[in-house]
Amino acid sequence: MKYKVTRKNLLLLICALFLAAGIYGWHEYQVFNAVPTTRLAAGGYYSEIPPDENHRYIQIPIDHQDPSLGNFTDFYLLSPGFKVGSGVVFWLFDNQQEAVGMINSSEDFEYFDADLGGLSYVLIGNRGVSPTLFPEVFNKDGSVNYPLALKLYGSNQQIDDIEAVRRDMQSKGLLPQDGKIMVYGGSGGGVLVQQYLDKYGEHVSRALIASSGGPDLARKHNVTFMKNTYDSNPSVAESYFALSQVKDDDDDSDTASLAFMLFKVGLEGDTELQKKIVSSKTDMLALGDKLAYLKTWLVPSNNFPLIHLLLDAPCELEVKVRIYELMGEDLENYHPASSRDICLGYEWSKVLLADFMKAHEDGIIPITQINLNRSRYRGEVMVWSGTADQDFAEEMGHWLSDSYPHSRLAVFDDAHRRQKYPDYYREFRRAFFTFGLNSPDVQYYFNDARQLNVVQKNLTVRN
Repeated sequence: MKYKVTRKNLLLLICALFLAAGIYGWHEYQVFNAVPTTRLAAGGYYSEIPPDENHRYIQIPIDHQDPSLGNFTDFYLLSPGFKVGSGVVFWLFDNQQEAVGMINSSEDFEYFDADLGGLSYVLIGNRGVSPTLFPEVFNKDGSVNYPLALKLYGSNQQIDDIEAVRRDMQSKGLLPQDGKIMVYGGSGGGVLVQQYLDKYGEHVSRALIASSGGPDLARKHNVTFMKNTYDSNPSVAESYFALSQVKDDDDDSDTASLAFMLFKVGLEGDTELQKKIVSSKTDMLALGDKLAYLKTWLVPSNNFPLIHLLLDAPCELEVKVRIYELMGEDLENYHPASSRDICLGYEWSKVLLADFMKAHEDGIIPITQINLNRSRYRGEVMVWSGTADQDFAEEMGHWLSDSYPHSRLAVFDDAHRRQKYPDYYREFRRAFFTFGLNSPDVQYYFNDARQLNVVQKNLTVRN
């Protein structure tokens, strides 16, 4: 007997599918928001990344200052074509970047190969980044234990994790005979590179720090860690400040949402789109600008209400810990009195970190201060800075480079994410990590017209 498809049956089928999708979505949402209760047992592995030559598991102390608390199971990944015993680059990501997850095929390495293709490099699964979650950082009622979160998810523990991976690789003969590595990181990962050099610099021959800065350098020069928006786009800073003055003082959500969108667009260096987005809020007749705002807002990664909701989940706690480490000191003192004081990064961060700042105000946690001694690192350092970087000032790149004894600064007419010249950047990195700071190969890329630091183009760095 043939089944007759009627309009009623079709409607029932569609309703059933929507109901099933809703139930599945709600279940996944509940799982995403669940407080972790267990972690991967010693000897276990994630089914998505079974152990092999490129997927390595390691036991690391939960608290490097208190080994009695036991270990957790972490993992690190070797790049496709990894050459045992050759020069090795550790690409370091901090906990707000969340870049290293279940990478199980060569296709998953395409993003990383775009930067370091042709080199042997290592990626490390960070503590606190899913799936490596710690139940200890939550109280029995599911609330955040802020002191433990800062202690166990903090970067001080992470740099000891990195060193544990380096020692594990050395013991397995995966590194050169001297056990030295090279390190690379950008933005917050670039700060992590500096932190690792400060503690374990004797194990590093070369370091590349891209589009980054230092909270302690900002303090020293009496500026904010992140770049003030006025210095990148004065008209946007002025319009945003005016809008922020007429909002409800008890509700920062609207301005935070606008700030976040402008901040994300700024990472690409699109100052004109920033102006259109602000215009959509100030000019009721600017219909084209309102459409540009809507199109930008509909991109999930630009949508602050969505991002705020996601980052409040227990599995995203490590992101807030790292942002608090880097920005907490500035946020405590952030009270913009004019458009020149506006920093879009702080405008949305103060809303995202409201619970952390409240815990600090209540005396539960201190403000984190990162203080580094860069002058004692004797290896080679290359610093990259961008004239259109709205996250970190170009001056920060100079201060950072000047802080290391054997360093050179490369400056590009590019934004924070450095997307203008991908092939040139990749070959520049590879020359540095392969041949070293003083090589003719690296000088070739310094002499390229796309590198703007004329002062250092023909500089010979003395070791």
